[in-house]
Amino acid sequence: MIKIVKLTILAALIFSGSQAIHAQETKPIGFFLKDSVKIGEPVPFIFSYKDKKNRSVIFPDSLYNFAPFELVKKEYFNTQSDDLNSIDSAVYYLTTFEIDTVQRLSLPVFLITASDSIPNFSLMDSIILDQVVTQMPDSVSMEENSYYRPVSLEFNYPYFIIALVVLGVLAIIVLVVWGKEIRKRIRLYRLNKGLEKFKAAFDLQIDALSNDTTKANIEKTLKYWKSYMEGLENLPYTKLTTKEIVLLTQSSSLDETLKSIDKNIYSKATVSALQNDFEFLKDYTQDRYNHISEVIKNA
Repeated sequence: MIKIVKLTILAALIFSGSQAIHAQETKPIGFFLKDSVKIGEPVPFIFSYKDKKNRSVIFPDSLYNFAPFELVKKEYFNTQSDDLNSIDSAVYYLTTFEIDTVQRLSLPVFLITASDSIPNFSLMDSIILDQVVTQMPDSVSMEENSYYRPVSLEFNYPYFIIALVVLGVLAIIVLVVWGKEIRKRIRLYRLNKGLEKFKAAFDLQIDALSNDTTKANIEKTLKYWKSYMEGLENLPYTKLTTKEIVLLTQSSSLDETLKSIDKNIYSKATVSALQNDFEFLKDYTQDRYNHISEVIKNA
């Protein structure tokens, strides 16, 4: 439709161009393609200008102020020429957000001279604003809706990532400044909990020996002590003989105690002094724990 209108205008101007051009400048032709427009609705504005052939003219572009309208887009057409005249044309798609009932527009072409550009405006054309709301009521009756509508929550990943980075930096600072002390405290805590657990279980096994002095039960209790000592001192107690353990520890008291326990396991003689022997092992374990704790604290 727009192209048909444009071609009609061009045909009329070219036909009239066959006559001699008057001395005064001809005005551009500009008009709205519709009689009315709604707020925010694009409306075409046809714009055309006939001038002497090969004369430079400039049409308004996106930098031009189309008030009270705003430019949505524009469409230019190739220059149409005959022997004397040239016709340039364009379609501007405009929209308005003003509330005036009648809105007007006139656009210029700029004629290029040797030192300046001269604006040549079209005749003013008007368009009527089609108002959807013709009268505002004094009060508006609002419908109350108290139904709960669940809204899905979105996880804030940017803040989560920032928090992770901050926590990571703080963790690195803490490890660099207090890392050694923290590791000491953790190791001492684990040693203490391990000793408490060992004592509780070892006491139960010693008490059980008063009712069951079989060699298997004696050997089981001794093996439990060796297992704990192996973890405490990082020595292979469970794989060593009594002689090898004494050689490592250089303890004569421990030598006598372990030999007494071995005698009750492997000898056919009557079992004796088991309670005292295992109580000594418990006291020896406490001494070794105290020694290792002091080494860790002073490291």
